[in-house]
Amino acid sequence: MARETKLGDIEAWNRRLQHLRANQKCTAPRFLLPFHFVTMALLLKEERAGVLSLSGPMEEYAAKLKLWEAIGLEGPVVTPGRPTGSRYHEITPLTGLPAVDVSAAGLASMLTHGGTHGSKELRNDIFTMLLELLSNCYHHARTADGLHGLACAQTWYNDTRAQFAIVDSGIGIRQSLGESADLRPRLRKENACTLACELGVSSKLGVGHAGYGLAIAKDLAMQTPNSLLFVQSCQEAMLIENRKVTEISTFDYALPGTLVVFEWDLKQPLDLANVYRQWPTDGGDDDDKPDFF
Repeated sequence: MARETKLGDIEAWNRRLQHLRANQKCTAPRFLLPFHFVTMALLLKEERAGVLSLSGPMEEYAAKLKLWEAIGLEGPVVTPGRPTGSRYHEITPLTGLPAVDVSAAGLASMLTHGGTHGSKELRNDIFTMLLELLSNCYHHARTADGLHGLACAQTWYNDTRAQFAIVDSGIGIRQSLGESADLRPRLRKENACTLACELGVSSKLGVGHAGYGLAIAKDLAMQTPNSLLFVQSCQEAMLIENRKVTEISTFDYALPGTLVVFEWDLKQPLDLANVYRQWPTDGGDDDDKPDFF
């Protein structure tokens, strides 16, 4: 049964992952979510794990989400269990821009159940947000040594919850934004994760990045009850939980790179049109969306 993710869940999982890194084994929570899978897969990939063993029911679930394939291993042969009332987007390595496009489209369709849990416009809007987030993940991952970014998502219709998680192993938000001379003064006094969620903030504006992905996610989280946005990069983090913002300057047991987790109650509509209405325009129709591309 899915329940709302809390900051303590993410902190506890990071501690377990550090134990896994040090001891080649760790205990797992009773219920694995997309953020568990992408961070575990990235760590196992980084550690060049040659063997992965999970308990019976957890093995079946992880096999469905292609955990072994995501870290370059052959997955186990498992017997499919009964339907769980949920849908998922398997753990996907973002190995190139085509994979980014396919993943963004697949995630958007799955998260809206092909449009039945939202309009076609909502599906297109989620695709736009995910395309930017996944593109950022791809460009910041350590692709030279095979550590591609990873994405995963799941919906639980019986519990009316949905979550997607994206992780990369790159240099982190602070160092990336620090490449912009205009942003360096702000970085000396601001949380890098919070700054990255500001509309139009990117170290690579005009070079394939519009600075919209995290801004959309932040504004959606701020206006949607029972939602969560967690952005962690190296030791910094920013959490929006039920429209309350918490900045974290030292996130213990943090993994390198950047993690983005967005979760919401499917009973609460994601009103992206309202987000766009509150954004500044370039002089065009106030009802028009910004030009993303």
